[in-house]
Amino acid sequence: MTISTEERLERVERLVEANSQAIARLTQQQEEVLRRIDRLSEDSEKLSERVEKLSGDVEKLSGDVEKLTFKFDTSQTIGERLERLATSLIAGATISIIAGVILVLLREGSR
Repeated sequence: MTISTEERLERVERLVEANSQAIARLTQQQEEVLRRIDRLSEDSEKLSERVEKLSGDVEKLSGDVEKLTFKFDTSQTIGERLERLATSLIAGATISIIAGVILVLLREGSR
């Protein structure tokens, strides 16, 4: 039951062949992993650029919102002032008409 040198050599050759195939598969897997890492790195860079662009857009929109808020507040204040002015003008016109009618009645009564 002694193993001959040839049999040992064949076993070693089979082991070397199996190891070579395993190394080849591992090399292919490593290359695939590296390609995926490269793709992920590119995707990450693209996403970073998009985030930066979106950040700029958000800042611009924030500025626009502030401007619109200022315009809205200003128009609301102007509306309130116009309302008070209109009320004052109506009250003044009403008083003028009443005073005019009273003066006409007094003049007519004194004749």
